[in-house]
Amino acid sequence: MRQDNLIEKVIKYLFERGFTIIRLRKDLVKAVQKTLRISVWFSEKDYLDWYDPLNLIDEFQLGDVQSLIIIAPRAYSIADEVLHSLDRARYWYDLFIDVKIYSVDIAILDKSLEEAVNNIITTFIDLAMNIVKDGGRCPRCLSNMYVLYLWKFNSKILKDKVIEKVYRCPNCGLRIHRTMKIENSREV
Repeated sequence: MRQDNLIEKVIKYLFERGFTIIRLRKDLVKAVQKTLRISVWFSEKDYLDWYDPLNLIDEFQLGDVQSLIIIAPRAYSIADEVLHSLDRARYWYDLFIDVKIYSVDIAILDKSLEEAVNNIITTFIDLAMNIVKDGGRCPRCLSNMYVLYLWKFNSKILKDKVIEKVYRCPNCGLRIHRTMKIENSREV
């Protein structure tokens, strides 16, 4: 798949998931939902060509986002290099960048991109929440849970229209991410 088609496919998917898209460069996109900010980098190479970690932080605006999604043929090896570079920034410059790195392999783009976005929304639910309503009892501590995120979209994994919910218990902090097919759900 050509990189332009790949980028358009990912932008379309993120837009469907409720993100506002800002195109920063040919190979870099920023996706924003509420106060949650994600950078998505489309790498044609399977290695980093930066030695200085400050260049990497500036290029991807890592000080301004909570997550970086790397989309590449060998995304996991690039993610390791990015994490190593962020460690060097901590040791060399005493600069701590708190960003989560997610790898998306081009060969399984649809599935791994959906899983990455689901993990990001669940991890940063305080930044992405769009609703607050009762969600039943917590299975861990039996306190009341709350639904903090509710969204409808076409799931690439389930190959159907789904409702996505993220629950959180204020007492013990448990987070639950649920995706249900709309036709099997009582809620629409």
